[in-house]
Amino acid sequence: MRDIEFERGAWADLDDSDSWRVFADWLLSVGDARGEIVSLALHLPDAFASERKAMAARVRELERPFIDGWHEWAQDHDLLGVDVEFKRGFVHGIKGPFLQLRPVIDALFEREPIQRLTLTDVEPDTLAELGEREPPWFSRLRYLKLVGELGEAGAAALAAVPLTRLQRLNLLGTGLDDRGCAALAGLQTTRLAGLVLTANAIGDQGLAALLGAPTRGQWRELYLSDNPLGTAGLTQLARNPGLDALTHLYLREIDADFEVLCDPAALPGLTRLEQSLWQDRAMLVRLRARFGAGLISG
Repeated sequence: MRDIEFERGAWADLDDSDSWRVFADWLLSVGDARGEIVSLALHLPDAFASERKAMAARVRELERPFIDGWHEWAQDHDLLGVDVEFKRGFVHGIKGPFLQLRPVIDALFEREPIQRLTLTDVEPDTLAELGEREPPWFSRLRYLKLVGELGEAGAAALAAVPLTRLQRLNLLGTGLDDRGCAALAGLQTTRLAGLVLTANAIGDQGLAALLGAPTRGQWRELYLSDNPLGTAGLTQLARNPGLDALTHLYLREIDADFEVLCDPAALPGLTRLEQSLWQDRAMLVRLRARFGAGLISG
């Protein structure tokens, strides 16, 4: 038995405790054990330490039939390579090969409040095909990781869909070059706090295009390690006026002069900088003077 209105209110936001309490009451009223799971999960953070162990054990006990039910459903739909993460008795995160998930992905989002999605073996054309459909669950995602060779076509496909609730996007090692990075400047986000672009082929030109994104003011963490960036790109980054929210910057294996980041006026909100040991000692001393324990080298 389902009530779409209660589901819609709760599933839209796992942090909306009020909606989840209403949903828990309804689940209990229809004899669904997940009502107790949700209620316990909501009370767990405020419970006495002496109570938490028993409450957590009860949650695990109640969740077991639903976890087993998921595995039976997955086996029936040939999803043996798919991993899931449960929260409050429902599937909250899912990870698996895109080709396996593709035939059932809409059904999965219809039956579960999934907000974390990792797709492996992604190809640009299949990603574009998915984006063209603009499935409504795109707007529910909080975390998205894509594994595969996306290139410019894949980046453009990703930028073509609204990702209004997305808080973290992980594109580590996805074959993004300057053109692909430029395509990402069109991302349609409203709260993208973390952007992972580590281990790609992004140079100064691509970074310059990305830094023109109107949404760059959302970023709090930016991962650019192991990209062919130079001093010019780093200077553009440090002097960009639209990065007021940026607090964490990851620049390991970057062959550039970090002089510009010694200036407290460059990215004034930055509190953590990660970079490699190749910098000379004098530079490290100056960076340490600015960032203190927030400087990570090695």
